Order: sequence, then C-alpha cells, then structure tokens
Amino acid sequence: MNSSALLLLTSAFLHASWNAIAKTTKDKEAFLFVAMTVSNLVIAISLILFPDEFSAGNPVGWAILSGLSEGAYFVTLAWSLKQSQLGKAYSIMRGGAMIFVWIISTVFMGETASALQALGAVFVLGGIVVLSFPSLGERNGETSGWFAKVPWAWVCALFIGGYHLSYHQALHHGAEPKSLFAVAMVISWPFLWFAITGERVSRVKHVVRTESVKAIAAGIAANMSFVIFLYGLKVSVPGFAISLRNASIFFAVLFSFFLKESLSRIQIVGALVVGTGAVLLSL
Repeated sequence: MNSSALLLLTSAFLHASWNAIAKTTKDKEAFLFVAMTVSNLVIAISLILFPDEFSAGNPVGWAILSGLSEGAYFVTLAWSLKQSQLGKAYSIMRGGAMIFVWIISTVFMGETASALQALGAVFVLGGIVVLSFPSLGERNGETSGWFAKVPWAWVCALFIGGYHLSYHQALHHGAEPKSLFAVAMVISWPFLWFAITGERVSRVKHVVRTESVKAIAAGIAANMSFVIFLYGLKVSVPGFAISLRNASIFFAVLFSFFLKESLSRIQIVGALVVGTGAVLLSL
C-alpha cells in the first residue's frame, strides 16, 4: 500500500469516528461548535510549534472557498445527523460527494475514468438510492415540519464535494496542509456559532459541562482526519482521494451497529454497495 493510500484510509477511520461521536450527542449544533473550537486550538498549537508557510495569491482564494464549503458542511452535517441514522446519512453524504467530485474532476480537471471506475460510480449511485428509502424500523429524526422534508444528507454531499475540490486546488497552487486547514477552519467556525439558535451561550456552556470529553475527542479526531486527508490529497488526484477516503462508509456502518441503530437489511446492503463502489473507483 502506498503512502497516500495509507494516509487516506487512516483519515477515513478518524472521520467516521468523530461523526459517530457527534451522532451520540443531544445538541448537535452546539456540540460541533465546541468540538471544532478544540480542533482550532489543536491546529493553532501545531502551527506555533511547527510553522507552515502559506503562499500569497491563488492558494488564499481557494482556501477561503474551502472554508466557506467547510462551514456549510459542518452545519448541514449537524442537521443530517439529527434527521437520519449515522450509517444512512453518512453513506449518502460521502457517496453523493464522491459522484459530484468524480464528475467535476473528469470533465474539467483532466482525470480519466476506466470501465471499472465507471462501474464503481454506478454502484455508488445505486447504493445511495437504496439508502434514501426509509427503514421499516427507523425512528423519527430530531427534526420536524418543513425542515424535516429537506434531504440534508444530499445537501451536505454537495458541500463535501465543494471543500474537497477547493482543497485540491489550494494545494495545487502551493498551499501547505496545516496552514490551509487552519485558514479554512477560521472561516468555517462562525457558521457553527450562527447555526445555534436561541440561547447560544447557555447551549454551548451546557455542552462543555456535560459532554466535554466527547467534544475534546471529536475535535482532536476531526483535526487529525482533515490534516491527514490533506497530506494524502497533496500527493494524489481528487477522484482517487475522495474514493479511498470514503472507505469511511464501512467504518460508519460498523459504528452504526455499535450505536444500535435500526438500519434495515436492504439499507445495510445499500451502504455496503456504496462502499464497494468507492473501492472500485479507487482502482
């Protein structure tokens, strides 16, 4: 296994892990705000101890776009996890983003797709369509009204694709992974604050009092997953990177079992089909 593949698989496990932690929390918007605050502190300390150069010019614009996409991703992630089970939401988010990135990277960025990779794309699409159907034993989500009718996992997938492509372009134009992630996080952080409705300060304080250990674990795992992912992305191409990173779908389904979520058999098959498609796309 080459170094980029190992980095991306490690990132995949860490990413599914912090999403699983977030799923177990009661106030997901406030929790993600606290967790990403921890992540910001970690990356700040890392840059102080091990400085990373950041070139002026094109990387800055792409870094800003990455941050805007990240901010929208974090907010829609919280809403997706409130609406659906981890295994279902995660598979749709990551699988949908993968198709979006592959279309953009092959049409506009010069990547080529083999017949096997095209078959992988079909697997992914078929799997996420199956996952979109409700499970017979699925409990109602934490949302209601018009808000519950929006397919937030699909919306989130677009923003995942957006930050993936933006990160790749920033790295291509000379950005370094740690400083790039730091810029993106500074821009994305306010999104989470404004996503918290009502008494923001009291909600955040409640998370700090009751779920601080989870927030620290999620923040560190998120930081590591993104930075490792950027190092892997730097030495690979976008379509391959997001495909292998989406091995996290398998991990998410496994965590879904540990969380005792009621995915139907057909939805489990759908998640596994998405994961299989991700593997085919990485070949």
